[in-house]
Amino acid sequence: MDHPDRDEVLIDGVDCGVCGGRVPAARIEVLAQREDLAFLELACPACKSQTLGILVAGGNDAADRYGEFVAADHIRFRDAPPIDVDDILAVHAALDEGGLQALVDRGNSGGTTA
Repeated sequence: MDHPDRDEVLIDGVDCGVCGGRVPAARIEVLAQREDLAFLELACPACKSQTLGILVAGGNDAADRYGEFVAADHIRFRDAPPIDVDDILAVHAALDEGGLQALVDRGNSGGTTA
């Protein structure tokens, strides 16, 4: 099934989920398509990251195109400090305390690590 709206969404490129830079359409590869979904690989020329993305047909509004985030998350994360060594150590400690479930539970409770 052909989805012309997919081509229209990708023609201007997308924002990089890592650095916020622009990933041009030429750096977006469609890995697979099924019904209303397309699985993409995005190669950011600015930060050199490679990211997987999912495009759902029907969401053409530019405000909806923030990778796994919604437009409101841009404001929430705009002034966030970069990830540092303490953040990495906190994740390791949480994983040591009980694996991924402990890390998810900690994030849901709003608690911090030592």
